[in-house]
Amino acid sequence: MKNNVLLGILFIMATIPSFAQKKQKIVIHSLSDVTVNADLAEWDTLNNVAEEGSWFYQLAQDASNLYVAIRVENPMIQHLAARNGILLTVQSNKKNKDDIQFLFPFPDSEVKRAMISEDHDSDGAYKAELINRSRGYFVYGFPTVPNGLLSLKNGYGLDAKARMDDGKLYYEAVVPKSLLDYTTPVATLKLGIYDGFMSLISSKSVKAARSGAMYGPYRGRPAARSKDKLTLTVLLETTLD
Repeated sequence: MKNNVLLGILFIMATIPSFAQKKQKIVIHSLSDVTVNADLAEWDTLNNVAEEGSWFYQLAQDASNLYVAIRVENPMIQHLAARNGILLTVQSNKKNKDDIQFLFPFPDSEVKRAMISEDHDSDGAYKAELINRSRGYFVYGFPTVPNGLLSLKNGYGLDAKARMDDGKLYYEAVVPKSLLDYTTPVATLKLGIYDGFMSLISSKSVKAARSGAMYGPYRGRPAARSKDKLTLTVLLETTLD
């Protein structure tokens, strides 16, 4: 089983690049009494990303928090999500301020290496174990939260859960609005499945030093997206009340 899992991961990483997305304007509706447990019982509908039926998302808010819900149905994208994480990026409106990033699941390299040498009963069990062995959240750019690995139990109100159930991966997260560094109510959010290639730290100083070069193994202008490529990110413009 472990050899099949490793081959599957290598195939996924080699064949599914992440393409830049056009910004979509959306309205984030209010939703109260959200329990972050990856059950998604409170969510009536989720948006189909690129109409591919691969993964679905929805955002909601109340007076204090931004909520995110995701359901991943495509097995290959599930591997990427379980192994590398689901990434929420809030783009900064300030010239010299880095974007905010919140990533979960976050199984570290030691966990990944250990799991390659282990046997698992099924593909779903392997993904579930990757999620369960996440040691915290990767955070970057929050004005009052230290960068790096953040404990699952923290005093900042950041929380996310993920689980495998009936062949699907479910994810739910909450981010307090007080932690989001935006200067106007209009916010640009990027929500996606992290591919493991692009740099997690979207430092503006690094970008300037590289004179606009892309992170990761892809250089120059991205190729046109073909219909056989799966969409990994969605770029959203919205208003946070």
